Amino acid sequence: MTHDSRDFTPAASNWLVRAYYTPVSDALRGQLSARLDVRREIAAAGLPAPLSGLIYAVARRTRLWRSEKSDVARELIAHFADGLAAGRSAEELAKDFGSPQQAARLIRKAKLRNRSMWWQCLRIVTRLVLVVLTLSLVSYSILAARFYLGRPQLAHNYWHEINAARQVPEAQRAWPLYREALYKMGKEDEKWLDTHELAGGPGSKDWNTAAALIERHRDAMELIREGAKKRNFGYYLGDKVDREFAKRTDVQWVVSENMTLADENEDLILALIDGAVASRAVARKLTIDARIAAAQNDSARVLADLVALVSLAEQQFAPDATLVEQMIGMAIFSIAADSSGRVLADTPAVLTDDQLIALAHRMAAFRNGKPMVDFNSERLQFEDVLQRVYTDDGHGGGRITPEGLAKFMAYANEGSHFMTAFDPRSSHDLSTKISAHLIGPGVAVFIGTREENHDLYNSLMDEIIVAHKGPPWQWSRKILDANENRLKDAMTGIRNRGRYLFVGLLLPAVSGVFHARESMIQQREAAEAVVALELWRRRHGAWPAGLDALVPEYLPALPPDRVDGQPLRYVVRDGQPVLYSIGRNRRDDGGQPSINVYDAQSIQFGPPAPRWDASREPDGDWILWPPRKEKEEADD
Repeated sequence: MTHDSRDFTPAASNWLVRAYYTPVSDALRGQLSARLDVRREIAAAGLPAPLSGLIYAVARRTRLWRSEKSDVARELIAHFADGLAAGRSAEELAKDFGSPQQAARLIRKAKLRNRSMWWQCLRIVTRLVLVVLTLSLVSYSILAARFYLGRPQLAHNYWHEINAARQVPEAQRAWPLYREALYKMGKEDEKWLDTHELAGGPGSKDWNTAAALIERHRDAMELIREGAKKRNFGYYLGDKVDREFAKRTDVQWVVSENMTLADENEDLILALIDGAVASRAVARKLTIDARIAAAQNDSARVLADLVALVSLAEQQFAPDATLVEQMIGMAIFSIAADSSGRVLADTPAVLTDDQLIALAHRMAAFRNGKPMVDFNSERLQFEDVLQRVYTDDGHGGGRITPEGLAKFMAYANEGSHFMTAFDPRSSHDLSTKISAHLIGPGVAVFIGTREENHDLYNSLMDEIIVAHKGPPWQWSRKILDANENRLKDAMTGIRNRGRYLFVGLLLPAVSGVFHARESMIQQREAAEAVVALELWRRRHGAWPAGLDALVPEYLPALPPDRVDGQPLRYVVRDGQPVLYSIGRNRRDDGGQPSINVYDAQSIQFGPPAPRWDASREPDGDWILWPPRKEKEEADD
């Protein structure tokens, strides 16, 4: 049996008492006080040393309160005193007592059971808190290990996939010709590109300057028209040939020498589409050249420029074209339709009947008569984001990684554009990076899996596309509302916004794309009707009383108003025809224009929303032809 064998004589006890009053710290003094209380009790009892040491060892091991230890000491003193009085030796009593450790445990349990109810409750609560803290620590450690050990795997190079879909024989590519033409022209004064400055014809302020520039760059304009004859635009994302061309020629206004290359497989969201941006400059040059050619009565050049504009717009709809490229293509087609309308309004005699018919046929053939929007590139871009921010379990699933959360934190905290947050060259605030790593394991729990974000993104995209099938006046309000409500539900609340984090950030405004397409179709059909009106006028010497007179000799059918499905509106006022849509307020105002040329243009097609109020929309119709004077538009 083991026990404390130190001497517990009165002399030793007195020494300990004197030591207690030496200048020691309060904390140490409190600890000594508890021990001295027990030692005093034991020393005062005068028991043999083996029993005194045993009593002290048991009392100390109980780890009870000071008063409770004193009670334990007194009870043991009484117990051993009775044994000595009965004639037993100290050694026998100590041997029969057993293990001090076991005795201390039994005594501690008994004493704890006798404590107050408040203490018992506090003990339970404390244990629960400790259990919760322990479990939380363990859980956080597991989450942290799971989070920090997760790494994205770049299994695909979507740059190459998109470029493979765009791949065409070199002889069919228009982009190299456009690029060379822009290089030959150089970075000239931009003012001559503004058609508003040429509104007054040969007498306009900048007319002579623009005409001189066009004349000086006639070879470059021929390159552009030659490019428009090609089957495809032929622009490749991250093409090293473009970067080498930029370095060799220093044409930063055409292509960038700092572009990310496809072979580098950086974030697809960083892909530059210099070709689409440059095509807008090409379109402006064609527009101005057509205006100047019309003033010079050069009908062949006018037709070539207008047809080239339509072809340029169509080239932007390459396989796997981005939405940006397709929207630019729509904008260029609108420029072509507007330019055709202005030529027929200002210089109607410049084009022959055959040339007008050829122009109308080219416009009608745009995108095979059915300009469908392709969202495949947007889907691939989303897949590329997912592979860079999530792990890959090989079955379409995965969890958010530190790299992915850091990108989102940079976007959310710095208020930057999403592609800036994804740019590895961007320098983000240190606190943002630290915060992302500190809260990452906890935040990652609330972010949906790779599969959840993938499935929601694609299902929403599919539903929106289906909801916009067919002509806009046949779109179902019920389906549109159900689609909007599902999207709203998916993005409402902190839980959902976190769960479908990347869907909320990257789902494009698909509905807006369809509205832009309908606007473009309306302008195309109006341009065809204007050609038919001009052909009628040439044959009959006056404008027809109604559009139905044009069917079927000049038009296969009456063009519909894309707002309500009724035939486009047409009136002859003061001897001049007016072709118009009921426009934004969905009310026929008799072909009266709005105060601002763009106010009445319809920006929303399909059935109106339940809370739509026509009284809040501006008065006036969307005048499709004749176009307003460009000076008036500039003033607006």
